[in-house]
This record gives sequence, C-alpha cells and structure tokens, in this order.
Amino acid sequence: MKRRVFQTITGRALDLEQIDTNEREFLSAVHAKYEKEPAWSAFAGWWPRELQRRGLSPESVAFRICQDLEARLGIAQGKVAAPDYRDYLADLIDEHYGSRYRFCKATGTDPGHLSRILAGRSELSLQTLQKILEQLDAALVIEPEKALIERFSKERAVRALAAVAR
Repeated sequence: MKRRVFQTITGRALDLEQIDTNEREFLSAVHAKYEKEPAWSAFAGWWPRELQRRGLSPESVAFRICQDLEARLGIAQGKVAAPDYRDYLADLIDEHYGSRYRFCKATGTDPGHLSRILAGRSELSLQTLQKILEQLDAALVIEPEKALIERFSKERAVRALAAVAR
C-alpha cells in the first residue's frame, strides 16, 4: 500500500501516516483557513498561535506542513522569494543528519562556511557542491521553470492538505 505523504516545495516527503488525531484536527482547521486564501501575514501569524494553543510541537509534521503552506502563500502573493539551492540543501541536511552541526561533524564540512552559504553570504564552488551532494546522496537537477511553478503552487498544497483532512 502506498503511504500518504505531503511533499514540501523543496521535495521533502512528510509522512501523513505518522500524524495523530490532534494534528489531523489542527490540519483540518488549517485547510479550511488556507482555502479562503488569507493574506500571507495573517496566515503566518495565525498558525503558530493555533499550533501552540493545541499543544502541538514545533517538531511535529503539522508544524513542517504549516511552514510549507506559509511559504507557498508568500510566494503566490509576491511576499516571499521562491526557494533556491540553499533551501534545498538545508532541507536535505536536516532530513539526513538532523542538524547542520551533525552534518558538518560527520562530513568534515567547515560549519562557518556552510553557515555563510546557507545565509546567502557566500557561494559554493561546483566542486564543493558536488562533494556535499554526494554526502547527502542527492543530485543536482535542472528542470523547466513551469514545473517549479506548479510545485510551489497553493493549489497543489490545498490538494495535499485535503488528503490529511480525510
């Protein structure tokens, strides 16, 4: 049987089978609010308060979904830049190692350099990028902008969120 997942704009698959009843009810409320296409700033202020009110953790799947929904809404409304390679790297590092510190320690990557790169104050050489991608068991993919726009869409997120509410 295929597991139900929510795919973030950076491609991370969040397992919807892991959410409990409290998270499911919270995400149903998020879905209802999100479908009304709220202003990005209003949604960004609402969901963290609601998450806390319901006693859900910032480590929960629901938290990550809401972060993703907020980003999609901000992109659609022109308030937030679409993710770039740094966002993808940060997500891969978190997914594979749990923290940047563990990644740097395990791979011998300079933490200061990685921090500057992810903050946008430095760039990666192609050689360094290739080394990091190998350590993350990842590949660089170039795809048409149209495919990226679809991946970032609010509508795609609404469809995925509807699956949670079922």
